[in-house]
Amino acid sequence: MAKIKNLRIWETLRSDSRITVSSSLFGLRTTVVYQPTGSVVDARLLEYTPADGERLKKILEAPRESLISAIGEFHPTPTVNGNYIAEVCVSRDQSFVALQLSQFVRMSYEPVTSVLTFEGDEALLISELF
Repeated sequence: MAKIKNLRIWETLRSDSRITVSSSLFGLRTTVVYQPTGSVVDARLLEYTPADGERLKKILEAPRESLISAIGEFHPTPTVNGNYIAEVCVSRDQSFVALQLSQFVRMSYEPVTSVLTFEGDEALLISELF
């Protein structure tokens, strides 16, 4: 698991009105909660091959109403030192997902999507990808 405060999407997530952030242990531990369900949000940093990254990018760019058909039977497999990296924050009840996909270009990871958030059935569908 990644430290949520180290992700690029941290500032966007922290400013979301549906999210509550609390610190404990002198600020060493941060707990993020999705308020509508009271579920804790966990962070992941996942790397993907160029083929999986491109497919994931197309899914995330698809209209929301066609998510099911865009995903189909696709299940990306994380890899080591991938060309794409996904910063993913998922509530433990899978009712909230925030994510951003980045690609390695010019010696650093550059975002290829904005920070996307999903709730409810869409969040459950997207969380199954990760």
